[in-house]
Amino acid sequence: MFRILKKKTMKKLFKYLYYLSLTMIFLPSCKDIIEDDLEGKNVVLTAPKDCLKTEALTQVFWWEEVEGALKYNFQIVSPSFTNVQELVIDSNTIKTQYQFTLHPGTYQWRVRAFNGSSTTLYTTYNLIIDSTANLSSQQVVLITPTNGFATTQTSLTFKWYELYNANDYRFELHSPDWEGELVYNPEIIDGTELTLTLTEGSYMWGVQAQNSSSSSMFTTRSLIIDLTNPSTPQLISPANADTITDSSINFSWTRGSNSGSSISDSLYVASDSTFTNLKLNTYLTDTTYTWTSAVTGTYFWKVKSIDAAGNKSAFSSKYKFKFTSSK
Repeated sequence: MFRILKKKTMKKLFKYLYYLSLTMIFLPSCKDIIEDDLEGKNVVLTAPKDCLKTEALTQVFWWEEVEGALKYNFQIVSPSFTNVQELVIDSNTIKTQYQFTLHPGTYQWRVRAFNGSSTTLYTTYNLIIDSTANLSSQQVVLITPTNGFATTQTSLTFKWYELYNANDYRFELHSPDWEGELVYNPEIIDGTELTLTLTEGSYMWGVQAQNSSSSSMFTTRSLIIDLTNPSTPQLISPANADTITDSSINFSWTRGSNSGSSISDSLYVASDSTFTNLKLNTYLTDTTYTWTSAVTGTYFWKVKSIDAAGNKSAFSSKYKFKFTSSK
């Protein structure tokens, strides 16, 4: 009788441990499920100051970071949140700044921080934009392409926000920078976008708002059209057929100079020559990497380059090495 009870007890114990192990596998870590409680915290608005009255149509809305927040909800209405006649913007952002161009009028803007489980209250400021026909102190806000944009596309649409009291916009395109050659005759545009087909190269584009009596400053951005694949990387260390006895493995290689946009590399390490059983695959801006988690055995490694526009090189040669830790 004692043996039977013991066997049943053991079966129950094994069953309990089995389900416990499954729970531990699928249960998220405390770090994943515990977030800062944002209730009671405040978002501190920095600029523009409360009740500002200004002729500047373009404003940078800025607030302090809230510890534990994942995103911020940013809203602008006119004239106020208790009497909303126009919802100007309602956007979630991970940043603590937001640039926007407004028409003359009375506004309120507010920000609240939130994460997956809690949120702060909104902090609200007032803003008045005065009407002015003088564009000399105004700024055109560019939309796309973003600054430093790198692409393999040759047809691009340039977009910007409308500026109040502007009759039209002057568009210029220079290469390789704003002080360089004017590669596109200045275009006077009634709207807020222009599509161009360009060749490979580095460019700086800019937009200026104009009316009959004044013009804004140019707002500029850079871009690169890159159609050239990076050159094939050359492996240095570990050398082919090398044996490593140190506690870590130091990889190094060379890549060709940039032919256009910036270049990064993908490092592949596998325990088989077909790279089916990958042990390491990491994306790097440097041409060195130290691997400290390898176990003893034979490995193969190779590198491929990719530039910011998405062009890829061929794979480097494939090197083989053996790792036999001295420890």
